[in-house]
Amino acid sequence: MKRWFRVFIISIFAIAAVSLVVLQLIQTRRTFSINDNMFSVGVSSAMDEVIKQLNAEVMQTGAQPISSFNFQELDSLIAEEMLLSGIEAHPIVGLYDGSQGSFLYSSNPKQEDLLEVSPYRYAFQPVGIVSSNQLFIILAFPRSKFELLDGNMYLYMSLFLVLVIAVMFVISLRTIANQHKLDQMKNEFISNMTHEIKTPISTISLACEMLQDNSIAQDTENRSNFVSIIADENQRMRALVETILQSAKMSNKNFSLKLKEIDINPIVESVSQSFKLTLNNRNGMIETHLNAVPSTLFADELHITNLIYNLVDNGIKYSPDKPHIIVSTERLNGHFIIKVQDHGIGIAKQDQKHIFDKFYRVSTGNVHNVKGFGIGLNYVAQVVRLHHGTISLESEPGKGATFTISLVG
Repeated sequence: MKRWFRVFIISIFAIAAVSLVVLQLIQTRRTFSINDNMFSVGVSSAMDEVIKQLNAEVMQTGAQPISSFNFQELDSLIAEEMLLSGIEAHPIVGLYDGSQGSFLYSSNPKQEDLLEVSPYRYAFQPVGIVSSNQLFIILAFPRSKFELLDGNMYLYMSLFLVLVIAVMFVISLRTIANQHKLDQMKNEFISNMTHEIKTPISTISLACEMLQDNSIAQDTENRSNFVSIIADENQRMRALVETILQSAKMSNKNFSLKLKEIDINPIVESVSQSFKLTLNNRNGMIETHLNAVPSTLFADELHITNLIYNLVDNGIKYSPDKPHIIVSTERLNGHFIIKVQDHGIGIAKQDQKHIFDKFYRVSTGNVHNVKGFGIGLNYVAQVVRLHHGTISLESEPGKGATFTISLVG
């Protein structure tokens, strides 16, 4: 996925997310406004009925001073009418003397400050109440924390959903990017594999054509050289195919090692000898320091051999000049240590964290003749993991690389 396209998609999503939040805020505010209006209408309707009943009661009992008024009855009557109007909240009730600026009655004296600022204020002057002052019934509806939370629930849910969508969007974007990267690496793998196999096939084909020439067929020395070339290239193809197959097998969850007691030092010596000809042709060398005593280990012989082979081969491939490889073994604190050191181009910091990823290949700068599939070090890491060991890398560009493997044993 191209960078400009990713920026475009992220921008569109950001605009959509912000727009969704703004629209939800507007809708929530509108909903609150409608609910408040309906609430106010319900309260007014209930209070009209309360005052009507009070007028009727006063007319039956006759005139009386305000001091003899039954305020508790007023409180219960208001609560009853509120329920009949569909309002479940129980209000604080106060009877306010506007002329004196004080409350004649309050159902909750500690919260008179709420009554003073409440918009629910109704004139109270029933016929028969003896009072020259201007009286008001004031209602206050204190909202609990739960009610406040419930009122903002739509907003909270909207923000939560936007957050969920954002997280899913980021995960999807990363998945697409990783999938694209994996697709590129697979394409490079197929291209490299085709090239790697095509080269020995061409060499074998050419050697076969030469052997069909009668003049060369009679020359024992040349014939022996061409047969040797065919054998070497065939062995090279077998090694390539075996690496691919073993890597694929290890990806299977049911894969298991064939563990037995093996001697590591002779394996290291054998692998080193197999690279002698290649190193001689490039004026290179390989050193072995087999200091592990005893050198036996309970492990899978085939995969340990391939592990050492891959690390040595990797060191040779990434040494542009005369390759110098050092392979050493030792025992340290109950662990069997295998080190493979080269003096090649080294590995940059940004590459080191991906070096054991499947299909990942290190950038080789000006070295263009490095071939491979990008699965060698991934295979090595899998072998170490299956043996319950650890592998580490120390490297600096231009100073080579050292791979250290620690196996319990």
